[in-house]
Amino acid sequence: MNFFNYFFRSIPEKNNFILFGKTHMSILIIAFIVSYLIIKNMKVNKNFELLVGSVLLIQQVSLYYWYYTSRYNLLTEGLPLYHCRVAILTLALGLIFKIDLPLRIGTYWGIFGSIGALLLPGPDPFIFPHITQVSYFVGHLFLLWGCIYLLFVKKIGMTKIDLKNIFLFTNLYHVIVFVLNHKISSNYAYLRQPPFKINYTFNPYFYGFIVMMIFNIILVLEYLFINKKDLMQDKLVITTL
Repeated sequence: MNFFNYFFRSIPEKNNFILFGKTHMSILIIAFIVSYLIIKNMKVNKNFELLVGSVLLIQQVSLYYWYYTSRYNLLTEGLPLYHCRVAILTLALGLIFKIDLPLRIGTYWGIFGSIGALLLPGPDPFIFPHITQVSYFVGHLFLLWGCIYLLFVKKIGMTKIDLKNIFLFTNLYHVIVFVLNHKISSNYAYLRQPPFKINYTFNPYFYGFIVMMIFNIILVLEYLFINKKDLMQDKLVITTL
């Protein structure tokens, strides 16, 4: 069997990825070092934007090519409906074609999505090397670095209008995906069950509502963090009056 066929194999195996093992820690260290360098040393760079956008787009196309050709859980896992997949695609399109709305969706979703996915990864049941593992970490690393660049270097910010728009988009998305999940028995956006095991069974509607509320809270916290300097100045002005 040649490397190409092995890399794109479709028969599941036992995943040998160790949480916070040497490989995982190396990935986290790389993620942190590059993020730090971007914040401290990088200036606005169109070539970097094109690089990140192109890598993200190639990563997603390669992943969907594998899902389509392998038929591995194509309908229940192979659609671009997980939060980070949506963020990766929108960020890639925003960076490559300079479109503001998808750029902001990708950034606001991608910053917390990529951090969570890298800290608590959930790779598919295949032994490295495999397209799903490479795609998972390449996608989330470049998603993180793209978001860091846009927030800390390009400083795209988040206005109240941005917060309102991302609220509307996020909640509409969750409602649509919630219905779809129960139609096709999928778990996109983790709206049916969490990505980790818990010894408790929630009412599916209550659990879905909780997930939606958590995302709304995260978006508010993100807005407060991005605008903390302006909010503190406003508070200072009010107190001095």
